[in-house]
Amino acid sequence: MPIVLSALLAGLLAAVSPLLLARLPEPTAEPDDDMPPKIPYADLAAVPRLGLWLALPAAALGAVAAATISEPRLLPVWIPIAAATPVLAWVDWKVHLLPYLIVSRLYVVSWLLIGVSALWMQDASVLLHALIGNVAVFGFYFLLAVLGPMGYGDVRLSAVVGVGLGPLGLVATYYGVFFGLCIGAVVGLVLVRGRIGQRIPIAFGPYLLLGAFASLWV
Repeated sequence: MPIVLSALLAGLLAAVSPLLLARLPEPTAEPDDDMPPKIPYADLAAVPRLGLWLALPAAALGAVAAATISEPRLLPVWIPIAAATPVLAWVDWKVHLLPYLIVSRLYVVSWLLIGVSALWMQDASVLLHALIGNVAVFGFYFLLAVLGPMGYGDVRLSAVVGVGLGPLGLVATYYGVFFGLCIGAVVGLVLVRGRIGQRIPIAFGPYLLLGAFASLWV
């Protein structure tokens, strides 16, 4: 039952995410000269049957979370993360940008649901572990952004991943970061193959999120 319910909720949330995407204001920052013109959010949201295509992977991720998280009271935070993963991946792949208004709302919702889990379990350490995961994962990706080409949208998203992974333990948090980097590295090598020296934009957000879900199996 938790697997079915988690999949259903994640899928339903993802199915309506194009409505939010269509209403996002466009970024005000000057576009990068090396990047193609940005596709408007409204155009990205207008793709036929987009809600269905986003709902299917979201439901699958929700089911994965429910099937692999041993403490079901820590599951609620992973449902909106599962729901947001496909739409964030879609936007990041198309325009190499993670919308601030989606990531920031997801961050707030994640903390609210972690608070619900802590109350449900009557265990304040859940909040402490979420905070440690938040700071550790965010700090690691912030350092990558300072030292390399990591975008700050990915850094903001990493804080959400840290909040979800922290209460699951140090091992899950470590592997969440490790798997995300591995998936991103493999895809990056494929994309730049034969084009060394060229600037090839890589949407890292989807791999960051997929790495987090992959770590749930550990």
